[in-house]
Amino acid sequence: MAEKITIGDYTVTVLSDGYSNLPPSAYPGADFSRLPGLLGEDGTYRIRIGAHLVQGPAGTFLIDAGAGELSMPFPAELAEANGLSNPPQHMASAGNLPAALAASGVAPEDVTGIFITHLHLDHIGWLIKDGAPYFPNATAYYGAEDWGLLVDAVAEDDPTRVLMHQADKAGILRTYESGDYELFPGLSVLHVPGHTPGHVMIALESGGQKLWFTGDLIELPSQLTDRHIHFMTDVDRALAANARDRLFAQAKKEQIVIAAAHLANPSFRKITHNDTWTDATAAAVIA
Repeated sequence: MAEKITIGDYTVTVLSDGYSNLPPSAYPGADFSRLPGLLGEDGTYRIRIGAHLVQGPAGTFLIDAGAGELSMPFPAELAEANGLSNPPQHMASAGNLPAALAASGVAPEDVTGIFITHLHLDHIGWLIKDGAPYFPNATAYYGAEDWGLLVDAVAEDDPTRVLMHQADKAGILRTYESGDYELFPGLSVLHVPGHTPGHVMIALESGGQKLWFTGDLIELPSQLTDRHIHFMTDVDRALAANARDRLFAQAKKEQIVIAAAHLANPSFRKITHNDTWTDATAAAVIA
């Protein structure tokens, strides 16, 4: 059963596309010996790959677009560097988003908008399938600042570059306006660079309730209180940490629901008065 939450007149559903198994070195500054229960028996931290489905008065749209059909073996050199004697077979495996959409009663043609938090492959993978848009009626929005680093600066056969050029040729791409602004009533985009230059957060507000889709602004639960934990692909660690400090203080004060791209169990969280996570769909405080 997919996780869901109601925000005013909107229903938000977690869509799983697959998973990624990440070694401790993926999180510089994290001491996993002080974070019991996060690492599996294979010594990696498993995160969800997927998207969020939003349904309400403005229609049916997605926040991010999963990784596409992906099967990435776990690199032997990464296993050795992290001292993993029995590493998982895959570092990433995905391809389940169509089934997750269907289980929610949504067909690809029902989706009219895709709001991308940043241009890493695990957030854009289903924009294109077999060279054509997978969501035929959808316009995809992204932060223009990401293109130079994540598309132009990579090899010609890089999957992200290939996919984004195909999407551009198909005419489905639009860039967000500069600065923070309202996409349409109840949905706003806030620029929070740090993880990538064009990383954005999407804010949903309806019926006096608020939810923030924070993308990869936070990837490990302990980043709530430990600003020295980073992610290996953060392009500006200080900028990302400062954004977390500022936004989480506001989320705590206003009791805004946090929906991060990769946090699960639960996927929808709030911040308590004493800086711990609580399940936004229940009253339980969690680690």
